[in-house]
Amino acid sequence: MFRRTRYQHGSVEREERKKGPAVWVYRWWEEDINGKLMHRKAQVGDVKKYPTESAAHSAADALRLTINNRCEHRNLRRTTINTLWEHYSQEELPLKALSTQDAYIIYAKNWIVPRWGNLPLEQVKTVEVERWLRATGVADGTKAKIKCVMSALFSHAVRWEFCGHNPISSGIPVGSGGKRGPSTGVRISAKRQRSPLVLSPEQVKLGLAELEFRDQLLVFLEGALGIRQGELGALRWLSCDFDNMSISVQHSYYWRRGGNLKSTKTEASAKQLPMHPTLKYSLQEWRSQSLYNKPEDFVFPSERLQGIKPLDLASVLKKKIQPAFRRIGITGVGWHTFRHSVGTMLAEMGEHQLTIRDYLRHSNLHVTNKYLQATSKTKRLAQDKLVDAILPTGILPKTNIIQ
Repeated sequence: MFRRTRYQHGSVEREERKKGPAVWVYRWWEEDINGKLMHRKAQVGDVKKYPTESAAHSAADALRLTINNRCEHRNLRRTTINTLWEHYSQEELPLKALSTQDAYIIYAKNWIVPRWGNLPLEQVKTVEVERWLRATGVADGTKAKIKCVMSALFSHAVRWEFCGHNPISSGIPVGSGGKRGPSTGVRISAKRQRSPLVLSPEQVKLGLAELEFRDQLLVFLEGALGIRQGELGALRWLSCDFDNMSISVQHSYYWRRGGNLKSTKTEASAKQLPMHPTLKYSLQEWRSQSLYNKPEDFVFPSERLQGIKPLDLASVLKKKIQPAFRRIGITGVGWHTFRHSVGTMLAEMGEHQLTIRDYLRHSNLHVTNKYLQATSKTKRLAQDKLVDAILPTGILPKTNIIQ
């Protein structure tokens, strides 16, 4: 016989610990695979984090959503953004890369939760969110990222059936049909306020002359390979195949949270790159000087940390690379500047888009196209060809109009 699923509030109790502060424990009933009720419990947090029982109950709201997800109860429809964020943090956020987790936490805690945290989901309206984002005064790219995180939260809510539609990406209720597109959700432009800095080969060469050997090699690798900052940090000697003259980019390093070595972003990112003879010679020279030259060692290790972790490339950029380029009159250089520059240099040299895509190890051409810019020299040459085609003589023809 069908039994209606009841909404459970559960209970929160304080438990003392022999070591450390007391903790709050949430208890509830749950059916096992055979339909038998079992008493379950989960730790909410300690009394330092949640000093009062009221605070512990609020923290348990996200867990309460999970255990009642099959229950048709009005309390589920009263879910607030604050509770939804806690639920998302427990259920879905841990599945993402650490760098993505940290970015989502920053946008949620600095922007979304302070403004919308106490509102029930059904009170969050598309146009209100759009007006709020436009009034924030931050860059368009930041607005787009805040919107992206809010949309992810509501997609999570729709999947768990806490609400019927996502007001950020679509105002259309789930299951009602209709076309979803940019006109049905929050409209925020992600247009760049300025184009990324792109260096010419001559500028990279001038910058190299201002650096010491280790930093020269860092810039040379970036200028020749266009790899990402995390991939540069994660390079190990076993990634360098000197016999076959190739470099295998398999990992990326994330410096926060104590450091974390992770796999590359996509399957395309893990493709091999060629190793030019000059690059081979420079790497071998650096290996002969390095204190850490075993196959498993980082190519650019932190000597302060005895090679356990790679060099802090953000610090090197700030203290060494940027001052060197400022001395030749170029400001705003970042590690990603070299990646953009590689794409543009290859395009100027007449390389096919597919070659540039594979060299930068992008998953699709749409991403690659964002990296390519036509320089003033290229545009001038293009204009010369166009004008020569229209007016081979270089002189406007006499008019046939009789005045």
